[in-house]
Amino acid sequence: MSLFPHEDFRHALQPGEHEAFYFAFTSPDGTVFGLLRTLFGYDSVLEILVLSVGGTTWFHQSRWDLDPRASDRDASGRLLWMRCFRPWEVWVCSFCGPVRNYAGAEAPLLLHLEFTATVPPDRYIFGPYTQAQQDGRLRGRIGMGQTEMDGEWLCYRDHSWGVRPMGVATGWTLAWVPERLYAVRVETPQGVAGFGRFTDSGGTSHPLRAPQVTLLETLSSPSPGDFPWWRLEEREAGLEPWTFTRIAAPLVGYLGPAGHEAFRPAPQPGDLLQDELGPARFISPEGQTFIGFLEQARRLG
Repeated sequence: MSLFPHEDFRHALQPGEHEAFYFAFTSPDGTVFGLLRTLFGYDSVLEILVLSVGGTTWFHQSRWDLDPRASDRDASGRLLWMRCFRPWEVWVCSFCGPVRNYAGAEAPLLLHLEFTATVPPDRYIFGPYTQAQQDGRLRGRIGMGQTEMDGEWLCYRDHSWGVRPMGVATGWTLAWVPERLYAVRVETPQGVAGFGRFTDSGGTSHPLRAPQVTLLETLSSPSPGDFPWWRLEEREAGLEPWTFTRIAAPLVGYLGPAGHEAFRPAPQPGDLLQDELGPARFISPEGQTFIGFLEQARRLG
């Protein structure tokens, strides 16, 4: 189902509804990756920036009152600025302010990145919640302290709105390979749900309904620090097995009731899920290697 241009702008929310905008990105070698995210409620916005540079996680997160004068093309907080320039084509993201690591050290961060879509968005519906997902590239500059990084990052974006079903899932796996694969498997007490799409070697796109994800005992000789390998497939939809493993320690977030989430070293009372996301190496059914993104969440308690 196609998306209209105005659907990429902020929606007028009712109490109990939320709207999320986020950009997940990684360098091709996985040494620099992160997440830019704003989460809107009826009268507030939560802004989150998390960045891993050479194995160290830096973060900023704050909640602000909603500015009623803000344009519906603006999905910004106060320090994290995100604005739509061409719906479903171009967004610009910037940040200027301090970030901290988990040891308490602080550093100045200046970030200016432009998202350019490489494919049209896909729409997924979950009752009263709509998710739009899209592949693209982030180009620009990240400056932290004395370190300047200019370049291009692999990126996918998510724009979702409605009533968030936070109490439904007990866990999920999201596997993304740019322009090739977007597969989501969700576990619930009532059973397994799934969605996504893949592009075959001939360039044709196919929907996914129930991707299977299996932990592999071994694909290569394990060594200390290795991450496990997984297999993803849905033969009924034509998706032959992909295998994948992380290439860096993931960012770790904790999700509570709708509108409450944070990236920090440990869970706190009220957290419902632990969410881990970061770059991964994927091997296609044809034996090609790709770098993408992997997100895995599990219920706490």
